[in-house]
Amino acid sequence: MPDFLALDWEHGQVCGLDAEVTNSGVRVRKAFTLKWPEGKSPWEDAPAAGGWLNEQFKSLGLIAKSVLVTVPREDAVVRMLEVPNVSDAELPNVVRFQAAAKSTRPLDSLLLDFLPLPRREGVAGREVLVATIGREVLDPLKLVLLRTGCELAGVSLTATAMAELIARLEKSDPPPPQSVELAIISHEHLVEITLLRDRALLLTHAARLPDDATTPERQQQAIVAEVNRSLVALKRQHPELSLSRTWLWGDPTSLHGLAGVLRKRFACDVNVEDPLVLPGLTFDGDGSVTSHALFTGPVGLLFGQTGRRAESLDFLHPRQPAVPRDLRRLYLTAGSAAAVLLIVGAFGWRWSSVSSLESETAEHNAEAKNLKKEIDDSAAMIKNANAIGKWTDQRVAWLDRLFELSEAMEGTDRRYLTKLIGQPGAAGVVGVVHGDGFAKERSDFDDLATTLSGHEGVTVAASKVEKGGNDGDYPWKFDLDVSWKPVKKKGSGIGGQGLGEKPPEARSKK
Repeated sequence: MPDFLALDWEHGQVCGLDAEVTNSGVRVRKAFTLKWPEGKSPWEDAPAAGGWLNEQFKSLGLIAKSVLVTVPREDAVVRMLEVPNVSDAELPNVVRFQAAAKSTRPLDSLLLDFLPLPRREGVAGREVLVATIGREVLDPLKLVLLRTGCELAGVSLTATAMAELIARLEKSDPPPPQSVELAIISHEHLVEITLLRDRALLLTHAARLPDDATTPERQQQAIVAEVNRSLVALKRQHPELSLSRTWLWGDPTSLHGLAGVLRKRFACDVNVEDPLVLPGLTFDGDGSVTSHALFTGPVGLLFGQTGRRAESLDFLHPRQPAVPRDLRRLYLTAGSAAAVLLIVGAFGWRWSSVSSLESETAEHNAEAKNLKKEIDDSAAMIKNANAIGKWTDQRVAWLDRLFELSEAMEGTDRRYLTKLIGQPGAAGVVGVVHGDGFAKERSDFDDLATTLSGHEGVTVAASKVEKGGNDGDYPWKFDLDVSWKPVKKKGSGIGGQGLGEKPPEARSKK
């Protein structure tokens, strides 16, 4: 959990708590009070004060390096302003403008923060409590802490830190409506008076008691007088409010007398609280402390780190106007989103197209595989059919061949055959017919050979033709060799035999 060093930064001394902050509360390791040596205060010699404070921190064995500080109330100017009724986002700029108009110093020489006050009936604008400190207060503080190796994390006033503690203590017992609460911190001849309504500061005032206030009774009278002045000032702006509760902060043993006086004078409840003995605060360490009242601010700052219950001032991190929305960034984001959607859509469409093509390819591959399987399964049947066709093509149909030969002879008027021998053919030949015959003229044999050769698939080999036959009417003797090749029949997928259509010349002679 984070460690913090909470300091009350007074002109004559510095009071501090080295603590660990958790979600459940605050654990204090060490409490200390250090008086500035002569000539080495931050307002006289900041570098020397930083070196001296660094030695003191080392001797105390402090752990925390992140520092929260409350500055003296007399170093701050606090006033209430009424500004136009604007939104919370515009309020910081409006407050700074109004504060600059009211201030006697340039605003860039000041550190400013403000607290929005609860809205009231009859007030047209908005009321805010504006607090400023000069840079001459913060700059020496930063330089001193720099010499100690610490880092400044927040700068506030004791009044707002005390409001945080009151908000926690009265969580189960809130004040009645239309009431104001009084808080008092008194140390030696200094008194700080704060008036609150609904956990919001309405007025904070610091005063030095008269020099003759040397006895408890005289101090009590002086404090009551300061309270009266504060209540009168508040009544001018809030006449409807009445005092209902008072908080006294410090060592209870020294405050009982003042508590009785206030209870009698203002007829209100008075609570006396020791800031070092509070619910949620664990005090584990040791340390030499003089006035418990000066630790009210540091304890309130530490509890504020666990989760705020009341509004706070922070001069180091003041309220800022809301940053306007950068529509260009929105447009760029929308454009980028549209581009991404377009790219995703394009990739989606491409993926869908590729997936569809892959699906079609898979279907075609499956279909091709099935067809291949069918073809492979039919291979044996096709082989058998081809074998049968081949056998059929090579089988000699002698009657058909003789019929074809007889048609080509065109009777025996010009030629005739005396002997025919049919034999199966060799490779690529269906069959061969060898015959002897006689013709009246040589041209009669030539006509026969020409007619047979004109048929498809028929080949007439060179034959021996000579004159000298023993038939006086047919003196020419010839040898006939005719072969038939396979011819594919029309309309059939299987090869077959045949001479096809006879030429017109053959039909006309017949």
